[in-house]
Amino acid sequence: MLDIVTARVVLAIVALCVLVLFFFGPFRATRSRFTLWWCLALVAAFLSTAAFLFNGTPLQVVMNPLGSVLAVVGTTWMWASARAVAGRPRPRWVGLGAALVVAAAAAIDSPANNVWAGGAVMLAGMAAGMLAGSWELVRIATPGIASERARPGRGERVAVVSLAIASAVLGLFYLVRMVAFLVGGPAAVSGAVILGSATTSVLLTLVLVVATYSVGELSHFELTRDLRMRAAHDDLTGLLGRSEFLVRAAEHRRANRGDGAVAIVADLDHFKELNDEHGHAAGDRALLAFGSACRSVMAGRGIAGRIGGEEFAILLAGRSTRDAVEVTEAISAQYVAAARGVTGGPAPTVSYGIAVVPPGEPLDRVLARADAALYRAKREGRDRAVVDD
Repeated sequence: MLDIVTARVVLAIVALCVLVLFFFGPFRATRSRFTLWWCLALVAAFLSTAAFLFNGTPLQVVMNPLGSVLAVVGTTWMWASARAVAGRPRPRWVGLGAALVVAAAAAIDSPANNVWAGGAVMLAGMAAGMLAGSWELVRIATPGIASERARPGRGERVAVVSLAIASAVLGLFYLVRMVAFLVGGPAAVSGAVILGSATTSVLLTLVLVVATYSVGELSHFELTRDLRMRAAHDDLTGLLGRSEFLVRAAEHRRANRGDGAVAIVADLDHFKELNDEHGHAAGDRALLAFGSACRSVMAGRGIAGRIGGEEFAILLAGRSTRDAVEVTEAISAQYVAAARGVTGGPAPTVSYGIAVVPPGEPLDRVLARADAALYRAKREGRDRAVVDD
């Protein structure tokens, strides 16, 4: 059987080699948060394993707790890398909180002569970090759960699933070790071949090698995801661009064929005068405020896009023009509240044209009818919604 020191040396060497490969490869090429957090996790794995090599020496009192802290913090960085793939931020307090808890547990458990000082807390932290990372990856790989920002392609989904399985296996392994430690004490872990530190080091080494494929496959995912998002969305308002709106509208109609839909075209009134009198920055702030109002009101109800300079299009689920009018009123109310005082003058009012989307009619024709209703609203005095006859 491989002795524990040799197993740890092999693990440290593998972690260091993978770290060098990823730092000078995917990280330098992409500068993505995902590869950054993964590199940090590899640094923690290398340093943690190196720290445990001082067990049985006078430096054990410091290096053993340090190894436990680094091991747990490394798992929080693995979790952070999974959240980066999902486009979600990492709560800043998690790593620091985990480090303080593990350090305190080890410090009060005689680390000078106890290689398992704070062992239960360390094992629990390792299990929690790896299982949390696995859960984040499962969410990314599951159709219908993954957010728009974190929707992987087919090849990327294979990499995500592989990494999720590896993280889950390690997390469950550490969970079993923690239970064994709580029930039978350190002897139940150290004395069991399958749960011992040597076996753990070998398993970690194998998972690192397997995970190398997945991480390499995902190294450009964050970058390409952001590029796709920028291509699909208007930079100023955050709403869909014209082309992407038309694509999503077609998908929306297919998905809600039985319920129907209503198209709304909106235009900011006297927008040119606002730009001329108060500058383009004021106009941009008005557009930004309207985009924010659209996103807030339309969440879960349909889609919205900027299809021209100050012109917007909305596709609302359902056939009720009364609901559509209520939506326009809600958007205008939120828009006025958001724009008040930020445009350098009164916020421009908004006119709306509304048209029901019948089955089979091309969307461009529906939008043309809604646009005609919009110009009726303009002629009738602006700051109102008019329904296509």
